[in-house]
Amino acid sequence: MIKMRQTEIKEAVIITARISSKRLPNKTIMEVKGLKSIEITIERAKKIGHQVILATSNDKLDDVLVDITKKCGIEIFRGSLSNKIKRCHDCFKKFKIDNALLIEGADICYDFNIGIRALTELRETDSEIIWCPKEIITGLFTLAMSKSAIEELYELVPSENFDTDVFTHLFDKMKAKVSFVKLNKNEKNKEIRLTIDYQEDLDFFRKVYQNFSITEDSSVIIKYLLENPSICKMNYFREKDYLENKENMMKDFNNNKKNSE
Repeated sequence: MIKMRQTEIKEAVIITARISSKRLPNKTIMEVKGLKSIEITIERAKKIGHQVILATSNDKLDDVLVDITKKCGIEIFRGSLSNKIKRCHDCFKKFKIDNALLIEGADICYDFNIGIRALTELRETDSEIIWCPKEIITGLFTLAMSKSAIEELYELVPSENFDTDVFTHLFDKMKAKVSFVKLNKNEKNKEIRLTIDYQEDLDFFRKVYQNFSITEDSSVIIKYLLENPSICKMNYFREKDYLENKENMMKDFNNNKKNSE
């Protein structure tokens, strides 16, 4: 494992993952192309060229991820189970990170080229958060964030009791400058779904990765899918369920926060 000297950490890639998924339990360690799904995300994240850190929880169920990070040669951080914001904040703090890409562990076709573009923009502009437009293909990219932004976000929800698995709706409450990553035509407005939340997503990826290396450019995979729309139909109908669940999680968060004030 590559060890980091904390005084040298400027930019990193933080993958958030845990075993206790509600919609598809254990999706993080389910097999795709002979690997655990999280191993594919890790290998794609390495293509970005910065130290990769898996940020998981202190829950005993997540002990299994320790051996995976050792096998993949990356760092691990363990923190809050429910409050993803706190977990990421504490990870930033421990490794003294200035800027980081945040990647969902379930995004096993994450576009490392978009990630590189976003991190470059974060570094070279006055933006503190680089987010994805709504029209992006789900699973290609999440966001890039500076230390100042994660600190401000954490101030909004410092309690361990908050469930912040979905938190981008909080950006409206922040002073941090938010910009959107620039997308190419093939990265948006397509009936393609590239993340794992349901069994159909898992079946879809098992089919797709029969034809590709796990580190193939997302653009190549998207081109193939556009030429084979029947494969996209395996899981794209789940996008509606995914978006509705995301909306419900935001509503639950707002209600819980209101009740706690």
